[in-house]
Amino acid sequence: MSYGILVNSSGGFTQIDATYDNLAVYASGTVNSSYVNAAGTGGATNKVAFPANTPADWCIFAKPTTESGDHLLTLAHYSDGTGFAFFNTWQNSTVISVSWVIAVRSRDMPTNNNPDFGLEVNKSNGEQAFSSNNLNFRCEQVSFDTIVNTQTSLSSFSVSDMAGVYSLMNGKTILGAAPSGNQFYSILYSFFSRFEYTPKTIRGFAAPVALASYGATGQFGGGTKTNLIGRFK
Repeated sequence: MSYGILVNSSGGFTQIDATYDNLAVYASGTVNSSYVNAAGTGGATNKVAFPANTPADWCIFAKPTTESGDHLLTLAHYSDGTGFAFFNTWQNSTVISVSWVIAVRSRDMPTNNNPDFGLEVNKSNGEQAFSSNNLNFRCEQVSFDTIVNTQTSLSSFSVSDMAGVYSLMNGKTILGAAPSGNQFYSILYSFFSRFEYTPKTIRGFAAPVALASYGATGQFGGGTKTNLIGRFK
């Protein structure tokens, strides 16, 4: 940056930079996870509707509400734009509570008519880059995965404390289809975030999420996933 303000964490991560947007919490809540039964039918779908006037540019973060155990979650974003859900791996009917956050750029937050004391940073064009009146995302680790097939080695984050750590869920979900061994169905694979609370790791994982009508050829991969974890402060 050549002007403004720059704030780095003790680990060297940029927390506030007047050149770039910060992510702030637009909405948050909890919802039960969803799953698909055998043959791609049945199961449970627990959908979160986007709040009214949600900005078009958003990121969705999530974590298990109860911070223990080993859980795999993937995001399903409905193509009609009405909402989203978090799915377990295919046939896993163990429903858990998921804490979610819709984060948007600071400039897209609703006008605060009752601001508190604190710090507000604007970019050179006058757009808000950061406000301490928002609940802001604090990035802790980031990586990028190029996903080729189900055996691709994906990133793993190790943290000293898993309390309150969220993972970015959007960016890539359905990875492709592979033969199931059944002439009528193909397996749909998705990109999951795996929360492992005993070893204190969050990592990417490619796993089946559902079945689809059989396709003569399987297709998989073809993209890069941004992996991002952190807390909201």
